[in-house]
Amino acid sequence: MKEYKSFDYGIDEEYSKKIIKEKPKLILRNNITYEFNSSIEKEQNKLDSFQLAIRKLHQSNDSINGIKVHFGKQMNYEVFIRVLDIQAIEKTNTYYQIDDDLYVLGNINREKVKSTYSGFRCGTSYYTHLETLKIEAEEKEKQKNELLISFYKKVWYLFVAFIGIIILNIFVLLKFNRNRKYNQKSYL
Repeated sequence: MKEYKSFDYGIDEEYSKKIIKEKPKLILRNNITYEFNSSIEKEQNKLDSFQLAIRKLHQSNDSINGIKVHFGKQMNYEVFIRVLDIQAIEKTNTYYQIDDDLYVLGNINREKVKSTYSGFRCGTSYYTHLETLKIEAEEKEKQKNELLISFYKKVWYLFVAFIGIIILNIFVLLKFNRNRKYNQKSYL
């Protein structure tokens, strides 16, 4: 069975221009600039250093500096796809595309808030089926645990009586074994 994955990408142009007007800090950051203007073979060294720069940006949790990628008019489409692949590999969460530029911002470690809601992924029927099976298994496990707890609440006194009988048997065996004398032959 083939498994297909996708990478969601896209920002409305009007929204990106609004970002420039509202947040000029995006452009005024200490950006490392990468300019791509040819084929993927010629740009491979820049792509490797771009991936390394993103990795360093994420490892240092730097929220002040960023990376600016400029796509030239002579650039091949493969280079653009490779830049997006690098972002997916390095798990880049925050980036903006403004005209021919792509601004990559550093990830900030924030404490994750535990949600009571479980996410449900829409997609192919295969993933939907897997998600449904997972939810059903969790519900069965929860019902099983509730059944065991209710059973133990009903018959707790049987466990206490069983432990009492065991302790009584041990006490009786010890008492009778002390009072009897065994006639055993001793071998010299």
